[in-house]
Amino acid sequence: MKKIYALLFAAILFFAANNSYSANVDVYNNAVLTGGYASLDLALAQVGVAPNTGTVEVRINTGHVLTASATIGNSNFTSCKIFPTAVVAITSATLNASMILLNGADNVTIDGRLNGVDVIGNGNSLTLTSTNTGSGVRCIQTQNGSQNTTIRNVNCNVPVVVTAISGGRCINIGQSTSVAQGGQDNSVVKYCNMSGGDRTYQTFGSAGFNANVNQTIFGNKVRNSSSIGIFIGSDVLNVTCDSNEIYDDVPVYKGGAVGTSSRSIGMQAIGTVLIQNNRIHDIQDNGVRTTSISLQGIISIPFRSLAPLATPVSTITIQNNFVRMAQNNIKATSIYGIYVTNLASPSGLDHNARVYNNTSLIGGTGTQVEFTYGYIFWVPSALSANAPSTATFYNNVSMNLREAAATSQHVGMDLEPEVGVTTLSDYNTCYSDGLTGVHFDATDASFGYTSTFGWRNANCALGLEQSSAMHPVNYDAGYQITANNYGDLNGKVGAGIPTKDMFGVTRAGTYPYRGAVEGPALKVLTVTASLEGRAGPEPSNMIVALYNSTCTFVDYACGYITDTDNSPKFIFSTAVANGTAYSLQCLTATHLESWSAGTATFTAGAGSYVFNSAGTIFGGNGTPSGAFFSADVNQDGTVDAGDLAPIDNDASLGVFGCRLNTDLTYDGGADGSDIAIADNNSVAGIFAAPKCSPTASVSKVLSMNKETGKVKLSADSKGSFKNDLGF
Repeated sequence: MKKIYALLFAAILFFAANNSYSANVDVYNNAVLTGGYASLDLALAQVGVAPNTGTVEVRINTGHVLTASATIGNSNFTSCKIFPTAVVAITSATLNASMILLNGADNVTIDGRLNGVDVIGNGNSLTLTSTNTGSGVRCIQTQNGSQNTTIRNVNCNVPVVVTAISGGRCINIGQSTSVAQGGQDNSVVKYCNMSGGDRTYQTFGSAGFNANVNQTIFGNKVRNSSSIGIFIGSDVLNVTCDSNEIYDDVPVYKGGAVGTSSRSIGMQAIGTVLIQNNRIHDIQDNGVRTTSISLQGIISIPFRSLAPLATPVSTITIQNNFVRMAQNNIKATSIYGIYVTNLASPSGLDHNARVYNNTSLIGGTGTQVEFTYGYIFWVPSALSANAPSTATFYNNVSMNLREAAATSQHVGMDLEPEVGVTTLSDYNTCYSDGLTGVHFDATDASFGYTSTFGWRNANCALGLEQSSAMHPVNYDAGYQITANNYGDLNGKVGAGIPTKDMFGVTRAGTYPYRGAVEGPALKVLTVTASLEGRAGPEPSNMIVALYNSTCTFVDYACGYITDTDNSPKFIFSTAVANGTAYSLQCLTATHLESWSAGTATFTAGAGSYVFNSAGTIFGGNGTPSGAFFSADVNQDGTVDAGDLAPIDNDASLGVFGCRLNTDLTYDGGADGSDIAIADNNSVAGIFAAPKCSPTASVSKVLSMNKETGKVKLSADSKGSFKNDLGF
């Protein structure tokens, strides 16, 4: 009898120990405690097992070591929420596998907030850390049709790759192994802090089996990835990747064991895809690799799904992202800030690419022969039946100040419209400068450009880039527009273009900023002017440069005189001040340099100047009606035989096209009417009359921006983009 009592007493103690709040992990079903367990793996094994088939809670009370994967392998429950009741850390050193594994488990939430409650200031209290260097390591893995999963406010750490080994993942929304299991649909990962691994976050469907449908990656910090920070892989359908921060706080072996590229965001999904408000910065290769590396901020390459999976009409929107890749990264041979492209059929997918209001800054000093690009906008037609290819690029800002080996090429923006792809591209600002290597503000398939006029003229037949400009744009460490920013930063507005910046600030309704960040109100100068002899339909490019009372150059902006508007607006940024009187220098590619006799002053961001008589032009150097004298074709400050010769040559050859500098009348070609104007002004002895003398460097910049600025690219000047895709 005593023995029976002793056994009963022992059983009661065992039950109490496994059902007490003092256990490392407690399991509740419908708010009733059903068991206490020494480790998370023992606790999760009970989820979906009677009585834990209702609304299940798994409460982690104490940090501990995992020696086996904590797995939920069924969906025999209504829902399951896993959360900490204190600040806890779960670690693993021996597992070359997932710490938490959802294997065919639906409706699971892993909430790292204290007690899993939504209270202001309740941050990440659950940390999962693996120190195993195997490639199978995962903090959290979902697979085999685990749907409606939410992972939030969890710290996930796996080893940082520092040498040529394959790393694991922090969070992997993984594949299924059969059609019946389904995809990992309706997955949400938000406010997690992930560090390390080869691919730090990944969602990837199952080719020919199941797509992962409806994926949300929001507000996460993703650090120290080797190959890809956020990998939105193929066979993924409908994605929002929003407000994530991707960076390195330690140098990382980029590219993994066998890779040749490293991407902060790699995107291969289809359907409706939105990549917005993400910040990428401080990407650091540790430089110990023996081979070269391609570093890419955001790359978009939608993949067709393999049959029998359907491939829908796909729209990929990339907007309000800020990419700053300014580390030295001495093993880099190519750097791309944002790369929007396509693959050939059968992998490639005709789709709608929408790229708005992004900022890309490239800098640092390398040692290799490099090809670096702030943007590559190149969407070839994949000749598939799923959708027409369209590409729309508005309001993007790029500045490339990279230095590397002397034969390197550094580009602000590369735009390559393709046959079969309807392309719209305008209101972009691109700039590239440096002491070593070749720097082009913009390139296309054949030429490099260092001139605003040249870039616009090269694209005028296609109707592209007619409001784009080549200017530096400066930001501080907090991504904000700084003082002394420059003209032509006004962005396009319209359907589909974001009305808020990456911080949620409402953009100006009429003259918003280009790029990811909205700045202080832009200043608008209305200039009424005319060009002698102008009678045709071609728009006339004009630069207006502003100088203060000491003839110090302040800024310039560009506009057009057209048949319907001889009062164009010139838009300036923070370099120009309200309440200061500015003299105007007006420059075209066809007419004499002309200055304002008076000044213009901005009041509440608006100013104006009217050229309507010879007296309004400095020195009376214009026609009685105030038109600027014509025919300074070579822009040397006088009209003479040097201007007549090219006009004669083009007229005799019947040269025509948009905005020829020998087309003084802007009717589309050089002919006798242009010769007559040049003859008259040559005989009259027309000379420029500057109001003051700008510095040589200023004159050079302004002169370059109204010239052709076009250089033939060598066959190897553009890196092999497709090779850098890694396929």
